[in-house]
Amino acid sequence: MMRTAAFYNQATKALAASWQRLHRLVGFRNGYDFVLWCIFALGLLGFAISRAPYLDYYGVFCKPNSLTTNLHAAPGECYFFLNGGREQIGMMLHLYGIIPCCILLFFQFVPVIRQKAILFHRINGYVVTILMAVALVGGLMAVNNSFGGDMSFQVANVLLGASIPICLSLAMINIKRLQIDQHRAWMLRTWFLAASIITMRIIQNIASRAISGQGYAAIRPCAQIDSDGVLPKSMIEHSWPQCAAYFTGARPDQQVLVRADYYGLPIEINVAISIVSGASAFTALFLHAIGVELYLNLTPAESERLRQASSRKQSALGLRRPARTESAIDQFEASHKTSSHVDEKEGVGSDVLSETSSEVGAHE
Repeated sequence: MMRTAAFYNQATKALAASWQRLHRLVGFRNGYDFVLWCIFALGLLGFAISRAPYLDYYGVFCKPNSLTTNLHAAPGECYFFLNGGREQIGMMLHLYGIIPCCILLFFQFVPVIRQKAILFHRINGYVVTILMAVALVGGLMAVNNSFGGDMSFQVANVLLGASIPICLSLAMINIKRLQIDQHRAWMLRTWFLAASIITMRIIQNIASRAISGQGYAAIRPCAQIDSDGVLPKSMIEHSWPQCAAYFTGARPDQQVLVRADYYGLPIEINVAISIVSGASAFTALFLHAIGVELYLNLTPAESERLRQASSRKQSALGLRRPARTESAIDQFEASHKTSSHVDEKEGVGSDVLSETSSEVGAHE
């Protein structure tokens, strides 16, 4: 019994020592932050690598006469993404931008690289930002008809497309001011919001199954039904007799009502996914907006360490009063309170402002 207990203690200590060496090798000071990093950073990297085959646009993503599971665009989507117009150009820009962007982004969140390869971190950061800009532009170009072109889905994408550059800009402003802790916070907000697309796909797949067979339907062109090349003409005409006019050429723009069924024909899967896309996008965006704030509150030690590093760097540059390390919202509120206080004490405005500034500096 004693030997078993001793062996258990030794094994536990060995595992703890190995775990400590592992997270310190990556650059983390504690295992808690390392676990969160594994979940989010490695998860994003895994998703990007799994989508790397999409870079073969014509051979994988929009391969004709094929609907390979998880290695092809959603059924019916390539009707627009192979039209030679704005949607195709946009989707190609999006894929060629976002996939390498997410792979390179992983290295931005490896602490040991940030600490020991600062030049690489900076250059890689600019490359990632440029790739994200390309991906955003492409995504917005392709969104009009993506997943049925539902208006709520378009609005969610525009909201996401506006939020990312705003957060990126604030991150860049803060690093220029040597506010490293705020730079980290805004960068995390940027990429957490960007990663909401992954969560959206998960919600989308669950919700599209849930609404199947519930009476939902949408209009689709017969040309889109035929575009995947996996359904014979006879089956299409049997399921949607009105499409006979499309095949004869009498009505090339013929449209039909298609039911939503994730377990049905390819175009029925398209409708099921499209109907839930707007709600899925907004839900994912909300969850990630809340999630990143929770993450920042769960890692206060790293924020404090970077805040102290910011103060040291600012002092080393001889700044008479180091730049503030609060968020832009905090700074606005502080300045508003200060101006209100000065207005109330109009007779001694300069003295009050001086005292307020001293107090703020002391609290920082």
